[in-house]
Amino acid sequence: MRIKLTPGNLYFIRDEDYLTGEVGKYIKIGIVRKSRTTEKRMKEHQTGNPRGIYPVHELKDVPFVERLETHIHYEHNEKWITGEWFLMDKKEAKAVYERAKALKKEQLAIQKTVYKALEKLIVTKSNGKIKRASKSAKDLETKLLNLKTELNILAAQIEISKHTFYKEMGANGAIEGVVRIKYTPPGLTFDEAAFKKAHPKIYKKYTVKKSDQWDTKFVLSNVKDVSLAKINPTLNATKKALNKLTFTHEQLSKTKKRTKKLEKMHIEHLALLRKAKLYSFEYEMLKYELQNLVGAYEGIEGICTWPRSKHKAADAFDTKKFKDTEPELYERFCTKPRKEVFAMDVEKCRPYKPK
Repeated sequence: MRIKLTPGNLYFIRDEDYLTGEVGKYIKIGIVRKSRTTEKRMKEHQTGNPRGIYPVHELKDVPFVERLETHIHYEHNEKWITGEWFLMDKKEAKAVYERAKALKKEQLAIQKTVYKALEKLIVTKSNGKIKRASKSAKDLETKLLNLKTELNILAAQIEISKHTFYKEMGANGAIEGVVRIKYTPPGLTFDEAAFKKAHPKIYKKYTVKKSDQWDTKFVLSNVKDVSLAKINPTLNATKKALNKLTFTHEQLSKTKKRTKKLEKMHIEHLALLRKAKLYSFEYEMLKYELQNLVGAYEGIEGICTWPRSKHKAADAFDTKKFKDTEPELYERFCTKPRKEVFAMDVEKCRPYKPK
């Protein structure tokens, strides 16, 4: 999966009371993509808002603005209250803005070098040859495997943490501000196969031809050496021993009060999420560097493989267009059962005042 090039602006805005001039203690850190402006976005926020909205900082022309926003949000998730709102004073917000400026500078360098070259390589058929490993390639492999080690450990710790919250919930469906059960009721979905069989001509009418696609699977040759089972057998055994999470309808209406102990657990969970997100970003950037070293080759000896080839993509049925154009016929084929789904959602921010 590649980082998505989405140019835009990162903005920081606050609100204030029209009558008293009192400035709010929260700051919103959000983005607008290239086709929009921060001013237009602010007007949207202002509509229906009894408090005045005003800009504090703005970082323009960020090449990977979605990535920058996510990075900033997770890096400061203990201050993250809800949505895109953070509990920060003037000094803290300024420090975060300066941090965002530094990250933008890194992104610009990546865009001009690594990313620019990668855009060409990813749609270039590999030559079937294996390149000899250079010192640079070996150094990158070491860094990637070290990060993969940390990510495997963090993934296990996050899963164990979720199960701990599950136990703490007991017969409840939520812990206020910390965790809740999300419920999707059973229903019926569109049965594409049945519709195609019954109305082949109409099906063909809404079939879209897809462009040729590239197979570009990248694999580190020694990634199995840093599997959780090898690097931390004890943690791996703990993870494997976790029971499957089960929920009931009766739980959904019950909420457990938050305690200091649960808040501490939540802060520790946020730290795990923060590390995992930031390490994954770093891993991806280093992977791009290694892919650039692969170049036109199919891999680097003893380090990685990256074969690239083009194949014809299968035609796809445009379900949305069909539903919008012929809603009655669409509804007639909504006969495929969908099971109910229970999912446990631990808050990725801190929407409460610590006790």
